[in-house]
Amino acid sequence: MSDSLQATELMRRGQAAARVGRRDEARGYLREAVALDPGNVEAWLDLAGVEDDPARKRACFQTALDLDPGNEQARLGLEMLDEDPPATAEDELEAVLAAASRRLDEAVGPPPPDELSPDDEVLYCANHPNVETMLRCNRCGKPICTRCAKLTPVGYRCRECLGQQQAVFYTGGALDYVLGGAVALVLGGLASFLMSAIGFWFFALILGPTIGIAIAEAVRFVVRRRRSRYLAAVVAVSMVVGAIPALLLSLGSIWSLLISGLFLVLAVGAAAARLR
Repeated sequence: MSDSLQATELMRRGQAAARVGRRDEARGYLREAVALDPGNVEAWLDLAGVEDDPARKRACFQTALDLDPGNEQARLGLEMLDEDPPATAEDELEAVLAAASRRLDEAVGPPPPDELSPDDEVLYCANHPNVETMLRCNRCGKPICTRCAKLTPVGYRCRECLGQQQAVFYTGGALDYVLGGAVALVLGGLASFLMSAIGFWFFALILGPTIGIAIAEAVRFVVRRRRSRYLAAVVAVSMVVGAIPALLLSLGSIWSLLISGLFLVLAVGAAAARLR
């Protein structure tokens, strides 16, 4: 078995172990996976998710980002680590004391109701007021239930904080949608006319993804590589609209229509995937 296949199998085992909470076992598998296949971005991201040491976690995210500079998960993980500095010795001591206090409370039982402090009040999810919870967003402190909580590399966060964090990566504006759509409309239309003129399914298979990627790169060049949340969808729709005249001209021949449709599907899929 090749190193790549072995790494894939180890990564699969690591993911399975992580899903059931066996983090130590998952770390072992994933460390072996990245040792066998150092270029596997997904393995580095999985390893970052089970590493407890912030320095190791950061190194995993950084390696993934070096391998794939456009990887949002790695960039988000690094930014979250920057926001949440590693615990100091005082923090660790406080955590130990808190754990000891909890064990003491369990041994002697809860205090009488009239001695409960405000901090001991029952929490209710901010989004589901009837649902009790013990979770808080580790960024804004809002109580959240398991349906609202999103597990990140640095703990649980609410959807709002996570959305704000992800929004940092989207730097494009409305003009980028216009420019990207216009480029995709024109180039998609020209490419569809070209394919309908060629009329060979083999060329549709070869040229579809290639031209789709080329259109995506042209769009990225025009918008100066700014990222927009819905740019891929706008480009996909524009390519389809641009191809309508060519598809109408192909209605006289079912074979030609099928070839044009195949080309369009492959091109649109490749362009959208490139821009995500």
